[in-house]
Amino acid sequence: MIEFGRPYDWDELGRQLPEIAADVLICYAFPTLIPQQLLSLFPKGGLNFHPALLPNYRGPHPLHRLAADGQHAVHGGVTLHKMSANFDDGDILGHVPFCEAHWATRRDVADSVATAMRALVREVAPAYCEDLVSGTRQPTGDFVWARLERNHMAISSDMSIEHVARLWHVLGGNPGIYLDVAGREVRLAFQIARLGPPTGKGPVRRWGRVEFDLANGRVRYLTYGRLLKRLMKMHTAFARPKAGKPCPEIRVFGKVASESVPEVPPAGRGV
Repeated sequence: MIEFGRPYDWDELGRQLPEIAADVLICYAFPTLIPQQLLSLFPKGGLNFHPALLPNYRGPHPLHRLAADGQHAVHGGVTLHKMSANFDDGDILGHVPFCEAHWATRRDVADSVATAMRALVREVAPAYCEDLVSGTRQPTGDFVWARLERNHMAISSDMSIEHVARLWHVLGGNPGIYLDVAGREVRLAFQIARLGPPTGKGPVRRWGRVEFDLANGRVRYLTYGRLLKRLMKMHTAFARPKAGKPCPEIRVFGKVASESVPEVPPAGRGV
């Protein structure tokens, strides 16, 4: 184990890495670009996991933006790609697509990402090191850059009940979702009731709860506070792990032994 944190001393890390004698560096959720001179210390360079189906949703907050944009079932998944001099634009080696069920809860999202990464590192990374998979260059185009802004966390009455529930699962714990109540920004917790059809009335806040209209119904949510935050931490600590899920579908790009090399699908650019 090598401890490595801010401020990043790349020269010192470079002096320690040759002792490992690894074929490839594999990365996930590292907040900055890794210098090319450091990647060159590995015979097969570096690979990165990105929690979206590249080339769509490059950037630092793909899971948040997928949920906010309603594109979770279209471009949601995990990509294994080569690291390059720019963020998230290296050749793609493998995709694991997600479906609607993978976004049912925050834990489902986290479990699905972990399961997909395990499958890719077990199946695709060794094939890449053995020169059985070469990867496919990402297409050029105007794709969404996945950076979360304040407006993506704002709840409005034209959203559906299902969409707001998904926003809570993905954004609710951090950084949060917010509703304007009489000119004041109120942070929401989870939904506790569906009250019926939309009423046309404004939001009403009382006793740690808020009622408000959405496009397909009126709902009641708890508001987010210190007590609820503690209860959520306790629930997470004592929650039972879910049963194992079947091995996900893996799409491999650039199989050397195949007759044809699949291309990364260019559909769905932008939202």
